[in-house]
Amino acid sequence: MRSPRAPSAALLAAAAAALALTGCQPAVDVSNAKVARRLPPAVETEIPLVTDEDERPIVPDAIKGKQVFDQNCAVCHGPTGEGNGPMAATLVAPDKDVLTALLGVFHIELHRPPLPSKPANFHSRDLENVISPAILYETVTGGRPHTAMPAFGPEASFGANKAQTLTNAERWDANVYEMMFRTTPAELSAARALYNQQCAVCHGVGGDGKGPRGREVAVRLWSWARSEGPGIFTDPNYMVQRNPSELTNAILDGHGMMPSYRGKLSTEQMNGLVDYIYTFFYRHPPIQ
Repeated sequence: MRSPRAPSAALLAAAAAALALTGCQPAVDVSNAKVARRLPPAVETEIPLVTDEDERPIVPDAIKGKQVFDQNCAVCHGPTGEGNGPMAATLVAPDKDVLTALLGVFHIELHRPPLPSKPANFHSRDLENVISPAILYETVTGGRPHTAMPAFGPEASFGANKAQTLTNAERWDANVYEMMFRTTPAELSAARALYNQQCAVCHGVGGDGKGPRGREVAVRLWSWARSEGPGIFTDPNYMVQRNPSELTNAILDGHGMMPSYRGKLSTEQMNGLVDYIYTFFYRHPPIQ
């Protein structure tokens, strides 16, 4: 009977190569793929997503969020969220990933030069349009693996650094404050006027679905009758799971009783309107 032997260098090299190949995917042409533009149904949960540590619903506050952001985020992302804070140029990604973890099992330490890690620019529409408030909250909570973005929740995700722990409310407050960077006060004021002119008749001035036609819509839509789901902008459990692109597509194409506004609004009007819609689920500074 042969005695067990330690893994050879060749075997370890083969394992590392196999692991690297698993990340390679064949190129796929998706240019002609059809994408459904309709909003998905509201997510049913027993506990609202936006809660405190005791699982009680909370209302995020952007005014409080400025203080949290300035104390914890501005050093990297910059005071105006442009990704140019005083530490931005020095940030590097943590050297912990699947490969280093695998080699660690065999007590092998991999030495690699640190990779730079640039903080996100919250003024970038291309970035912001595909990130929902819920995804942003999860990133702040668990950190972003293999980048310098640390976790501000109780535990860090694998491959992420750990910063000081912030409460659920503090993380939500910082998130909604960050959402304000992509729209100027003047743009938000214009968006409010456009909303009151075009949208409030159904969705209500307060975004709660209680406009002049709100009762008519509620009779036909179960979600409106329960004051939740699509079109009820005060429902945080629904709104935080929608990214700006989803809301934009719903406005452009319409759905059910919702008419299409394609060709009727400029890109700037659309962006401002989407950002204004979000303000209904959190406390926002007064709009002039």
